[in-house]
Amino acid sequence: MHAGPFAKPERTTQGQEAKLKVRSGDEAARLVKQAYGGKVLRVQSVKVNGNPGYRVKLLQDSGRIVYVSVDARSGRLQAN
Repeated sequence: MHAGPFAKPERTTQGQEAKLKVRSGDEAARLVKQAYGGKVLRVQSVKVNGNPGYRVKLLQDSGRIVYVSVDARSGRLQAN
């Protein structure tokens, strides 16, 4: 499931959304690409440690596939 350019994390209210550091799948993809390099293949809206977030599938320049979780509330990235 691709989050698309205007996707929001699942089940957030407008008040919760204002507290998020990462507010869209596109923003999550940009952060992951800056941190890890390579090409973003897919972005999914998921829960990360109980918080709204994203899972980004990335093809690194080395040819390796990496999955990175993005906590939308904290902005924290974690490679899986």
